[in-house]
Amino acid sequence: MDEEQFLERAKQFALHLADLQSRLDPASYDLLLRILHGINDAIVGRSAGGPTGIDVPFTALDRDLFTPALGRELAKLTSLLGPHGLQLVVEFGNQQENDRREVEAIARVSGMDPGGA
Repeated sequence: MDEEQFLERAKQFALHLADLQSRLDPASYDLLLRILHGINDAIVGRSAGGPTGIDVPFTALDRDLFTPALGRELAKLTSLLGPHGLQLVVEFGNQQENDRREVEAIARVSGMDPGGA
């Protein structure tokens, strides 16, 4: 992406974020900013050779605020952050449960019975 394209995307990002600030309730906008801050940290970490994932703590209220519409707005914003955009995956729940499901899925793909002894 050349400098002109970068500046245009940055302008679109800023304009869309300003529009969202005027349309969203303050709690939803605050949640959006916290997620974007986490994404920024991941981008900085990635360019420094560090981890690329982020973990933004969500309260029960945050989970209620993170509607499909807010998710679409976040996806639109993140698509402006890089030449190919970013892939956004939002997972709620217990990390141990997520890890268990991932290990079981790997076991199944490997031909193993994850429930067997």
